[in-house]
Amino acid sequence: MKLYDVVMVGSGAGGGMAIKTLCEAGLKVCCLNAGRLFDPAKDFRDHKQSFDMKYRGFGDPRKRDHYYHIEDEYTQGLWEHEITYTVAPGSKWEWPRCWGVGGKTNFWGRSAARMGDIDFKAASRDGYDVDWPVSYEEIAPYYTRAERMIGVASTVQNRPSNPDGDYLPPMNFRCLDYILQTGCEKCGVPYLPDREAQLTVAHAGHPPCHYCGNCTEGCDTGSFFSTPWFFLPLAEKTGNLDLRTNTYVRHVLVDENGRAKGVAIVDRKTKHEEEVYGKTVVLAASCVETAKIMLNSKSPHWPDGIANSSGQVGRNLCDHLYGTTAYGYLPQLLGQPSFPDNISSAQIAWMPRWQNLNDPREEKYIRGYSVYPTGGCDSFPWYNHQIEGYGAEFKRAIKRYYPTPVSFYCQIPSMRSDTNFVDLDPQVKDVYGVPVARLHFQWGPNELLMWEQAKEVCSRVIEAAGGKVWGTGVDPNTPGYSLHETGTCRMGNDPKKFVTNRFGQTHDVPNLYVTDASLFLSCTDKTTTLSILAFSLRASEHLIEQMRRA
Repeated sequence: MKLYDVVMVGSGAGGGMAIKTLCEAGLKVCCLNAGRLFDPAKDFRDHKQSFDMKYRGFGDPRKRDHYYHIEDEYTQGLWEHEITYTVAPGSKWEWPRCWGVGGKTNFWGRSAARMGDIDFKAASRDGYDVDWPVSYEEIAPYYTRAERMIGVASTVQNRPSNPDGDYLPPMNFRCLDYILQTGCEKCGVPYLPDREAQLTVAHAGHPPCHYCGNCTEGCDTGSFFSTPWFFLPLAEKTGNLDLRTNTYVRHVLVDENGRAKGVAIVDRKTKHEEEVYGKTVVLAASCVETAKIMLNSKSPHWPDGIANSSGQVGRNLCDHLYGTTAYGYLPQLLGQPSFPDNISSAQIAWMPRWQNLNDPREEKYIRGYSVYPTGGCDSFPWYNHQIEGYGAEFKRAIKRYYPTPVSFYCQIPSMRSDTNFVDLDPQVKDVYGVPVARLHFQWGPNELLMWEQAKEVCSRVIEAAGGKVWGTGVDPNTPGYSLHETGTCRMGNDPKKFVTNRFGQTHDVPNLYVTDASLFLSCTDKTTTLSILAFSLRASEHLIEQMRRA
């Protein structure tokens, strides 16, 4: 029987950082991935123009109804569909999963802002929920180390809502950014370079971005952070990594004392079942999947799922409310030459949280949100239904408006709620006989108040910039759209109320760790990936120290 030092489930942001850190410390790690290893030259199709694709990039219309929102002809075959899930009556949820090696880091949006004490100590400010069990001072060094590893392009901005970090040169603003910035200044809203984990200069042996295509469909040059490009080669170089693909984890195995001793897996190609053993098990399968694995890990010691004496595994599900808040065009740019300024779907700029900074209850809601502006000459003129005309006249109008459209989408954190959670569907099993995750979720009143305000603010910004508003959003996107879910294995100091301690080590099972976003108490107004990296680095070094002491 082979015994690894660590059995790791998942190789995305949390798993990838842990794999690198543990292997470089000399530990023998077996990493289990439910999907395959991608070949960037074949699987990432950025260099193909949509008119070269059979279905013009949209995908087969006979199958399109089964696509996730993030899926199209460029990424078909890369997202998980075989393993099903269910949504509880009265709830809404879309669960796009990439289980290939590297997970969602292959396709993420790359916005990489730090959280701060305004997030970690939010409960002390406004009285809702509880504070995180860490301070910014404690986690800041890990943010710095993570930023230096992956390369984040931005500027020092001196804002209380988003602490500054260690940055590469920012991406240049475009004409539309300077125009929108003037509108934001008139409305009292910040408009600044985003924190972008996309290389503007060569970094750590990786070339800078050359703005070739849609980065959310994969990168074949490694010019933005993903674990297959940045972390896994370093781990493999140590000789300490055993990387296994197409291995679906059914549950965590326990010994006679209830401690983790490995995981039960099934090979998705051969359907062969086996067990993989390790001194420590680390779960980084993503927020919902990690909770599902733990809930399915039942034994006489853990009748409600492993490390779940608190009853909190799967509870407290949070997500970012996304939606197009307002859209329109800038007449100043009518008839200007076309220019590839959509910049590979990068968020060149952002409007970081400006609400409730001085007084936690300045607004009708608590906490706050951020907004991302978009625009430029996109590959498809999405504004076509706004233009009147026919034939040659219509084509000329489309070309004339091509540089002008702008839009905004919001990133609004949901609040922790007893009604939002993950459990196991008692009646549905997947193709491998494993009970599936069942999602219970609805947007709450606090986030919907932010949504309404964001629509009004973004409309005012367009008008203040001299633009024309074409419309505002009607409904926000379906929950799960952001791929930023958090909270199902929250960390805290009280074992009766929290699943893990402040290092991601489960209270009940000391050799079981969690290093994905399920640890987080909420999703805040920032994206989750940089924080996953920082907290995973911290958890991994804690695990290393615990094993050295043992």
